[in-house]
Amino acid sequence: MKIVIVGGGTSSWMSAAALAKTFPEYDITVIKGGDPIGVGESTTPHINQYLKFMGIDDVTFLREARATYKSSSRFVDFCEKGQVFHYPNGQSVGIGLTETDFQEWMVAKAYGQEIPPFADVFMPFVTVAEEGKMPLDHPYLLPYELAKDRSFHIDGEAFSTYLKNTFCEKVKTIDSDVKSVSYDGRGVAFICVERGDFDVRAPRIEADLFLDCTGQLAVLGGAQSTWNEYDSILTDTALVVKTEYTDRDKEMVPYTNAQARSAGWEWTIPTWDYISRGYVYSSKHQDEDGAFAEFGQKDVTEIHFRNGRYDEAWVGNCVKIGLSYGFIEPLESTSLFNTHHGILALIDTLSEEPGINQFARDRFNYNLGEHMDGWREFVEAHYYYSRRNDTEFWKDVTNLRLKTDDTEHDYIRHHMITGSPVEHEAQPILYILAGSGYTTVGRRRYQYFNALPVPQGRIDEINEGYKKRKELASTLPTMYKYLKDTVFS
Repeated sequence: MKIVIVGGGTSSWMSAAALAKTFPEYDITVIKGGDPIGVGESTTPHINQYLKFMGIDDVTFLREARATYKSSSRFVDFCEKGQVFHYPNGQSVGIGLTETDFQEWMVAKAYGQEIPPFADVFMPFVTVAEEGKMPLDHPYLLPYELAKDRSFHIDGEAFSTYLKNTFCEKVKTIDSDVKSVSYDGRGVAFICVERGDFDVRAPRIEADLFLDCTGQLAVLGGAQSTWNEYDSILTDTALVVKTEYTDRDKEMVPYTNAQARSAGWEWTIPTWDYISRGYVYSSKHQDEDGAFAEFGQKDVTEIHFRNGRYDEAWVGNCVKIGLSYGFIEPLESTSLFNTHHGILALIDTLSEEPGINQFARDRFNYNLGEHMDGWREFVEAHYYYSRRNDTEFWKDVTNLRLKTDDTEHDYIRHHMITGSPVEHEAQPILYILAGSGYTTVGRRRYQYFNALPVPQGRIDEINEGYKKRKELASTLPTMYKYLKDTVFS
């Protein structure tokens, strides 16, 4: 099979590397047109699926991608000014706790009992991360395990270079931009490029399968499908910049920081070599001058984007991967997740027998569509549960209605009405709900049914664990010291 991948960014080289590793017999070409943005990227723990598939260990990945560890996303001023909450990595609960103990925390908050923040109770390592220290395997932090519950802050360009040099020895490259695309009944008939080291006698580039990795330009596949706007997400512009460290010990923290601003939010992503900063905002609520002034950084790159996805990622012989297929503002670091999810789904499909038919394409498209729409609903929730109304942006974004029939949101709403126990399946939304100051428990209803507050002995036990983790944090290294001693020595 001959595969042509168009695009020169991270999604292109992640695709080429995975395909070359899986199908060494394939003829693969990458057309590298365009320059990647080149900012630091935050990932989710799902990146480990790709790394495991590729056989890349932590030390190698950290060194080659110039990366640091990430244990959670930290949200500041999202619900109310002065309020902080974490959305942690991992899908487990703290030591001595069960799934239904979520209800215990909700009851304690409803009765005004003193109890640590939700994430600190159910993901104990958050307490250490909030102190700016490296969460390491320790009995006080169980069930946290660094090997399965971490993700990363990476330099996308460095990661791409590593993949190219390590896995793409047999992959051909053409350094050129696409000049034109011709279509026929198969999908993409052929493409022509502006220039490049290819045979001038054969200006047409043909393939059995084309991968569009050209970002939101969707150079190959945009004409083949209908775009669906996620108009419930209002941010559409980002200002990005790399800044130098002034104090690595303090600034190289094990979390992505998201600071709410007047018309959006600002990220801080500490990679090994630099800090990536960005201001994501709504151009309908703030003009360019206001955004530059609020961001307060010089030499920035301005990026305009649209939130949404195409009806179909795979049409005929063309597959849209990553941003070419769809994009959701980067509040929960979904960009690379969407990329490698599509890559691994494509490889699964190509590995099937007896070959690719319309059913296979339909199943692939359904997979990616459900995946993207689920992430949209998750990102919407960060705004949906906010209590802010101090600017026009926050007034508008908190008054949007979730355009979803998602069972997780329905589950939460049901329990906020009934007060019935909330269990583990609602964990992702619960961190945002509880972090935003809500409980699923109505105190008056509980009192009516003679329900009691959480026993003080249990509250003391939880608070004592929180205190021990605070003390543990003072003995742990900063992430900079840990990585300097173990990875970048």
